[in-house]
Amino acid sequence: MIKDANFLCEIGTEEIPAGYIPPAINGIESLFKEKLVAARIDFDEIEVYATPRRFTIMISGLKETQRSETVELKGPSKQAAFDKDGNPTKALEGFLKANGVSLADVELLETEKGSYVFAKRTLASGKTEDIIPQIIESLVYNLPFPKRMRWADKTVTFPRPISYFLVLFNDKVVPFEIEGIKSGNLTRGHFVQFNRMIEINKISEYVNKLRENWVIIDHRERKEIIRQELLKAAEAAGGFLLEDEDLLNTVTFLVEKPHIIVCEFDQKFLEVPDIVLIAEMKEHQKYFAVIDKEGRLINKFLVTANNPETPNIIKGNVKVISARFNDAEFFYREDAKVKLEDRLESLKRVLFHKELGSIYDKVMRVKSISEALVSLLSIDNETARKIMRAVMLSKTDLDTAMVYEFASLQGYIGRIYALNEGEDKEVAEAINDQYKPRFSGDSIPTAMVSIVVSLSEKIDNIFGSFSVGNIPKGSQDPYALRRQANAIVDIIIRNGLKFQLVDVLKAVSSNYRDGFSLIGKLIDFVNGRARTIFTEAGFRYDEIDACMLEGNSDYLELYKRAESLNVYRKNEKFGQLLLGFKRMNNILSAFRKENKDYKLSFSESLLEEKEERDLYFFFAERRKQMEDFISHSKYIELFELMTEAKPLIDSFFDKVLVMDKRIEIRDNRLFILESVLNIFNNLIDFSKISE
Repeated sequence: MIKDANFLCEIGTEEIPAGYIPPAINGIESLFKEKLVAARIDFDEIEVYATPRRFTIMISGLKETQRSETVELKGPSKQAAFDKDGNPTKALEGFLKANGVSLADVELLETEKGSYVFAKRTLASGKTEDIIPQIIESLVYNLPFPKRMRWADKTVTFPRPISYFLVLFNDKVVPFEIEGIKSGNLTRGHFVQFNRMIEINKISEYVNKLRENWVIIDHRERKEIIRQELLKAAEAAGGFLLEDEDLLNTVTFLVEKPHIIVCEFDQKFLEVPDIVLIAEMKEHQKYFAVIDKEGRLINKFLVTANNPETPNIIKGNVKVISARFNDAEFFYREDAKVKLEDRLESLKRVLFHKELGSIYDKVMRVKSISEALVSLLSIDNETARKIMRAVMLSKTDLDTAMVYEFASLQGYIGRIYALNEGEDKEVAEAINDQYKPRFSGDSIPTAMVSIVVSLSEKIDNIFGSFSVGNIPKGSQDPYALRRQANAIVDIIIRNGLKFQLVDVLKAVSSNYRDGFSLIGKLIDFVNGRARTIFTEAGFRYDEIDACMLEGNSDYLELYKRAESLNVYRKNEKFGQLLLGFKRMNNILSAFRKENKDYKLSFSESLLEEKEERDLYFFFAERRKQMEDFISHSKYIELFELMTEAKPLIDSFFDKVLVMDKRIEIRDNRLFILESVLNIFNNLIDFSKISE
């Protein structure tokens, strides 16, 4: 927190929805900085704090006046500025008037485009206290919120009514008003326990005076207090806190002075799956769950309250959660009356997308993709059967009351219901795992049934979205297709899956509008995400460029090549390897530039020089070994072998005239070089490696 602030602004409001506040904090800071910079007002540091009932801006080192600045203004060309008699034209007069300068202030300067009128103007240095009200007003009117409201007879809008403005600069009130709401030096204490106006005469006393009146203004401090108190309360309740960062962020903006209250619910509700009870507590009531050392829910929960614990507060929260749990128990029992497989037909009546059909249609597309993967990965019949079973059940939980009530439980509840109905464990796990990874840092599927279902789900989402024109642009990615493409590449690499994604897309392209014509775009899109993953793995950009050869969508293989190149690059021999390739590539590139489709021929009988025989037989005798290295992705060994040939390559170029006047001899020697390069160029393009 800023200790030596000389500017303070608090916008006091009625209670603002918690979800609105974090984006607003960032928006206020960005907007305030932007406006100060534009106004040429220097400052040292700015911080923004928030509670449910106030936004606070504190600035240190805010200057009392604008920075003086002289700007050069470019006007019309000489021809446009003066008539034939040298008198100012209307164009020049308009320029002078618009910029507040006189004819005496202008001069003609030569530019690349000819002679133009220029003028210098010193910008006025105004007082900061006169500009601050404009900035605050701009903030109030322009800060982006999901929704705004009007109140009383005001035309100004804000998420909730604004009660007051506290604005001090160098401990003096900056006077202004917005629609009758005047600035002053008053703030308000805790809205229940200390609901009174508090006078702030010095900025330095602001934080402590609010603390004395039960308001902790710094949301970061409030969050840490809540975290520590939750941990203590869970231990006191005989368990451990089920930590939830998202929920912690939410409750931070529900209270001004947090109090953690331990409550207890009826043990009978523990018969309902933990994940359902947790969802009820989190999504509807913002309560924290308490678990035992095995991670199972116990019948305690933690409330983050604005007021100290009282019997009535405990009673009220228990009553509310009991009603919620009764509903959840009812949904759970009702859902059990219909098996998942009997819900499949109902999915025909549930729209997935107006251009992609029903959820049932989606399931059928996912099934086609899974069949293609089963074939490409040579999966055994029993595993394939489980995959198809998991696919057919994968979306059936969308027809349940539980998922209707809690959309976040899709997959989770399907797994539980499948296990309850006696489905194979791998099938049940795949129903949940199809959505993994759900968030950054989440685990990925590792069992083959789950892997195939998860990949198929994501491939369909991306292919389907592209087919209806929903393609990510810039920062816009409403369907999280980039995240899903990342997951596809990640799942493939981390599970060691060797196949060409393009083969899957070709196999199922008829299921999508203009499917075949989209394959190139889809591969480019996923390749872009693969590049991101490779970069995050620590590979250099040129290593990635060298390995991402056109037409290759075997991401496991591409990763191994980039990894091997990255490792071998640290070897002192790498320079020799690279130089050898570049010597061969330079002469071949020059030849192919003039003879693109020329077919080279070769005959051992045309080998005249010892150096060309040595080079040819070195690779000819090791071809099988090299092919074995390639088939087993042993690229380090392949690089080592190539490095061994470096002296032979040098001797070849030093002693042999490649571009012999005799065409058959020239072609023979070029053939040797091209055959060596082709082995590697189908794997890695060394020409893209920086020295």
